[in-house]
Amino acid sequence: MVRHKKKHGFKFRSLHLWHRTLGLCAGIFVIILAVTGILLNHTEDMNLDGQHVKSAWLLDWYGIALPAPPVSYAVGEHWVSQLGTRIYYDATEVATDAGLLLGAVALPEMLVVATEGRLMLLTHEGEHIETLSDGQGVPAGMRFLGVSGKHLVVRAARGDYIADADLLKWQAQSVEGIQWATLAVAPQTITQHLLAAYRGTGLTLERVVLDLHSGRIMGVWGVWIMDIAAGILVFLAATGTWMWLKQRRRLRHVL
Repeated sequence: MVRHKKKHGFKFRSLHLWHRTLGLCAGIFVIILAVTGILLNHTEDMNLDGQHVKSAWLLDWYGIALPAPPVSYAVGEHWVSQLGTRIYYDATEVATDAGLLLGAVALPEMLVVATEGRLMLLTHEGEHIETLSDGQGVPAGMRFLGVSGKHLVVRAARGDYIADADLLKWQAQSVEGIQWATLAVAPQTITQHLLAAYRGTGLTLERVVLDLHSGRIMGVWGVWIMDIAAGILVFLAATGTWMWLKQRRRLRHVL
């Protein structure tokens, strides 16, 4: 009887030791789960999906690399550029998922930006007015964009087309004195702002918090680590309950 009690007591102390050790090990993961869980419950209130990460090392960790150097066109004192699939007016994004930038020119009333199959109309301050496509009469197969006097000219697959003042009607004809939009190298300050803006909109705080919560921020192993931490929490809850019941029974016997 005495040996049985000692053996039982040893098991109880061993379980208590494992409970305490695993509890300490899982503490950091419990904190991460709790904090990120609270943040995710208030995503809209804290605008996590509208805030973007600008930390260079974190963007590198996520593999958000820079594309090829920007393609730029000078429009007066401003610049229209393409980086990846995004179009920028100076350093302000004006279009996403755009086709190849073909040119940008200034008209008296607006700026015109040409991408594959589309003409985007902007104010001289860079505000979007309208986007025209083939359905609005834009010549098919655009290759170059230019101006002749106050009129917009497009060189398309079947020749040159000149637009009326409202860009509603296009006439195929040979046009003289065309000033074609030509590629140029944007100033270094513009390029730096473009690169910062491009990477700065590629990763939201909500994505980082979600990946912290699930462990995916550390890749496949991170998910397994968080799964193990969840398993430890289940073990702690079970062993804690069992030890509490055991201690309660002992107190009853003493009383």
